[in-house]
Amino acid sequence: MNMAAENQSSKTMRIEIPAAVHSGRRPRGVTPPPAAEGARHRKTFGEIAVQNSDLSELFQNVYDSAFITELNGKIVDANVRATQSFLYTREQFKQGVIMDIVQGMTEGVLATIGENLQNDRFTLIQAECARRNSTLIPSEISTCKVNLSGKTYLCFFIRDISARKESEDALQAAHDTLEEEVRKRTRINEELSLEIAERTRIEKELNLAIEQLQKHDRAKSQFVSNVSHELKTPLSSINYMAGNMSRGIAGPMTEQGKTYLNMIREDCQRLQRTVDDILDMSRIESNTLRLNLVRVNFGRFLRRTVESLRMQIEVQGLSLEMAIEGVGFAVCDPQKMERVIFNIVKNAMKYNTAHGFIKIRLRSNEKDGGQHIVEVIDSGIGIEAKNLPRITERFFRVGEYVSGAGLGLAICKDLLLRHGGMIEVASPPPGCHKGTQVSFLLPVVPSPWAILAYEDEAMKDLVTIWLEEYGYHVIAGKLSDGSLVATLKGVKPDLLIVEWTHGGMEGGIVVSMLKGDEALMRVPIFSITEAEPAITKREILDGFEIPRLLPSVGKEDLWGCVEDLVLGRKRLDV
Repeated sequence: MNMAAENQSSKTMRIEIPAAVHSGRRPRGVTPPPAAEGARHRKTFGEIAVQNSDLSELFQNVYDSAFITELNGKIVDANVRATQSFLYTREQFKQGVIMDIVQGMTEGVLATIGENLQNDRFTLIQAECARRNSTLIPSEISTCKVNLSGKTYLCFFIRDISARKESEDALQAAHDTLEEEVRKRTRINEELSLEIAERTRIEKELNLAIEQLQKHDRAKSQFVSNVSHELKTPLSSINYMAGNMSRGIAGPMTEQGKTYLNMIREDCQRLQRTVDDILDMSRIESNTLRLNLVRVNFGRFLRRTVESLRMQIEVQGLSLEMAIEGVGFAVCDPQKMERVIFNIVKNAMKYNTAHGFIKIRLRSNEKDGGQHIVEVIDSGIGIEAKNLPRITERFFRVGEYVSGAGLGLAICKDLLLRHGGMIEVASPPPGCHKGTQVSFLLPVVPSPWAILAYEDEAMKDLVTIWLEEYGYHVIAGKLSDGSLVATLKGVKPDLLIVEWTHGGMEGGIVVSMLKGDEALMRVPIFSITEAEPAITKREILDGFEIPRLLPSVGKEDLWGCVEDLVLGRKRLDV
């Protein structure tokens, strides 16, 4: 039983009788009074206060169930609402006590109620009340005292609070659930705080470890770079001297001596490639690799690069087939892209079988956003499926007796990514039962522009046809009519040609203008002029280091001059 503290403002004591207090202690139903007491006639409320009919009417019509009892709890009367709520008649009520209705109420509670009333305090009880059918009603009970016919009685007003109790229970359940959720969230937050602290600690340790690794990596890269540079000079010297000795410059050599010298040269070249791979990888790792990008006719560039390897391929007993379709341009660093092609083709040579083949195919989609697709197919031993995902990793090598550092394809992958391309490896190639296919892709770019300053109409027409056949867009302007300056406005050319075959100085003026323009001074340029130009013309052209082609030049020589200039190779006069 819980007796709450007195409420000072309302002078009300609250008493709560939990269900556990009365559980199993009192049989349900109205208990008849003892025989002696029962023999005494107990007046009803109406009989006691018959002179006050209004009060009797009020008692019968009050909203709550109302009981009049003697001070010891014996029921004197009950109103209509009580008979309806508890399923007893008024006569049945009169044979019992209030403790039969209010479960858990004891003489001690009655004594407390009486004491409170004596001191002008109200008592509010929360308990369960029993109905005749043994069901229990959660109730709130208020009490007061009344003086009737000169005698003091207790009045109990019982209100059914089932709905409120259900709401309170639901609210309490929700509160308990919320408290449990709060406890759970608090526990989770504490665990998260601990985990965050632990992760912060691990992150600090990891950052320190990364910093140390980066420091070691920089030191390693610097060491590798230094050692590689130190190796390059003696390797070049050994290779050069071995070549001279093999050609007999240092005196006659026996066939066996020549064989040894060729082996030395092959080993030097192989080691030179490894050193170059290591240097390039070091530059890639340190982000110091720089690309000198130019726009090249990719089909001719690929053919020219592969043709430089034809002799080595055929000496090894392999056949070489090339199928190059379409004319399209790509932006690349020529030296780096040659390196990519060399590495892939040399792998096809290294891992091929006797009397095998190497096939190189190029397909170009020349539309905007298209791709150059290069496929290098060999008839070699192939690559196991389990090794394909790692074949472009650094230092990854297949087999036990493999030469090289395992950097070739890794460097190819990095270089192609820097060019906006990619590499793929399939083994065996589609439609074959053995061998390997290495494919790489590069973006197709729009064709370049060439500015042709000319004097001779026939030469202009011929050069224009050849350049357009090569893939250039050509804009021509005559030297003598001053239209060249207007032609250059709004155009960023990739190639300049000055056809200066006549004896005037218009060509010299145009050359000086082109070389004096900051936006044009680095654009590749060549001239078409006579075999023995005048001294002034020669001094101008030689002063600006402009290659000279004869008016009788052929198409292939003109294309070769264009490629040498674009690729940055020195060009002799033709």
